[in-house]
Amino acid sequence: MFQKIRIYSLFVLMSQLPGMLAASGGTTDSAAVQAFILRVNKAYSTSQFLDFHISYYYSNADKPAIHLDSLFGEIQMEKENSRLTLAGVETIVTGKYAIQINAAEKSIYLASARRAAGAVNPVGMVDTILAHIQGVQTSVTKQSHSELLTLDFPENQPYSRITIQIDSKTGFLQKISYALNTSKLVDADMISAPGNSSPYQAHGNMDIVFSDYRQGKFDGNLFREDNFITRIAPGRFEPAGQYKDYHIYLASSNL
Repeated sequence: MFQKIRIYSLFVLMSQLPGMLAASGGTTDSAAVQAFILRVNKAYSTSQFLDFHISYYYSNADKPAIHLDSLFGEIQMEKENSRLTLAGVETIVTGKYAIQINAAEKSIYLASARRAAGAVNPVGMVDTILAHIQGVQTSVTKQSHSELLTLDFPENQPYSRITIQIDSKTGFLQKISYALNTSKLVDADMISAPGNSSPYQAHGNMDIVFSDYRQGKFDGNLFREDNFITRIAPGRFEPAGQYKDYHIYLASSNL
């Protein structure tokens, strides 16, 4: 269940927001929103060799403290390079390539870096969320140690609300919370109903928590493409190093 919910999460569904937010009539304090996103951009762009943990938690809306599913991962980033490890899958984005390694399937999926924009970089995540906010009610509020950007969506959307929380001192993301219309994201037989004892209800919550920020615990060698692939000719690659017995799948022949 959580894998099906997660594909509509921060790393995938954000690319579909323009179509979802076609409704008009939303209000936004553009200056406050712009200041918020600039704080996030500055926090990550000025931090060198940054790594942190990322955790996903899913719960039903009426019992938010009971997590039905969870996933845990780690992100390392430096300039245009980033690496995400989540649920046994490793995704490395360099200035040129996006390299996804699935150890269970012994496979490497190779695409251009631009196809992975926002996939593992928190700045890209938030930029994409805010790229098209027509029809969405937004507000920026401050608490003692954090700032929150809240987006309230029109009716009949997969989300009803997204809240983005950052540390007011550092600008780093702390949490992104989704109020989900789960019944719009998964098949009907996965939702609790008479005759169906599924634990998942029509409405749910998903929290993405960012924690344990550190700097300087790795170096640029982490992102070297030749750790994973060897380009032997235009459009032709071989797995490198410890991945010699993996199969490579190309997203395009022009790589």
